[in-house]
Amino acid sequence: MSLGDLVSLSFRKCRQNFGLYWSALFVPALGASVGSEGAFFCFNHWVGIASKSMLAVAPFAAHMAIVLLCIIVWGVSIWELLLRASAIIRLILGLDATFAEAYKTIKMRGMATFLAYNLILLPPLALLLLWTFVAFLFVSFIPMQQPLRLIVGSVGFGLMGFGLTVSVALSSLFGALLTAIIACEGSAFSESIRRATFFFKQRMLRGGSFVCLLTLSLMVVYVACFSPIIVVDVVETYTHARLGLVSKSIGMQVLGAMLDTCFNVVSFGVAFTGYGLFYRDLCLRLEGRDILSKISKLPT
Repeated sequence: MSLGDLVSLSFRKCRQNFGLYWSALFVPALGASVGSEGAFFCFNHWVGIASKSMLAVAPFAAHMAIVLLCIIVWGVSIWELLLRASAIIRLILGLDATFAEAYKTIKMRGMATFLAYNLILLPPLALLLLWTFVAFLFVSFIPMQQPLRLIVGSVGFGLMGFGLTVSVALSSLFGALLTAIIACEGSAFSESIRRATFFFKQRMLRGGSFVCLLTLSLMVVYVACFSPIIVVDVVETYTHARLGLVSKSIGMQVLGAMLDTCFNVVSFGVAFTGYGLFYRDLCLRLEGRDILSKISKLPT
């Protein structure tokens, strides 16, 4: 299958089995949205109090306690979301007959799944900070004379954008492969890392392109989901600025949490399904797993 076919199949699986995805992922996705929005709202409320020089100990302690509680709710919900999305990988690939069986298997690999997901997020974030630092350094070396300034700036930032895209895609690829391997195979964590490294080296460019295409597709979904709230938020911000108000309305925050929940269900479902399908594609290409399966069924 081509990379476009794999991404398209990931979305199609989510659409065809939307009831499964929604029932499995809705509760932890809602918890993650409520936790993040609650922490943001409470912290903003405290900033409003602090801006009026009302720095009493009791309000500060109460606000920070609620923020900490919301962060805990968010963390637990994300972990549960990871486990359930990984269970969907097993179910979609036919490794288990029911979601309950797949979830039971994944729960025994909970910590490994959590570590693998961190490898999807943390290295790209570190690279993003690194490239941002490089961009700030590069600005000081751009000549002031025109048209040399335009040429050097365009070429330099173009190369940095290309380097950022490639490095982030490749760093995310390893974590995605490791996540799929942990979900589908029962090997130890060290063996899973070895397998992920093998697949990564064999299909580095194809895998990086797949991650870019999948991420771009999910970004389009994000814009489609949040475009209404972005328009309303701009109008509300303009209105509040004229009235001298700072905080968002409760209605906007509730709407944001609802859309965030829907996007979490779709993004985790599609992304993890994509990881599983790409892993299966590599197994077929590099190991001939379908051929081995047919050979094992031949009469001896």
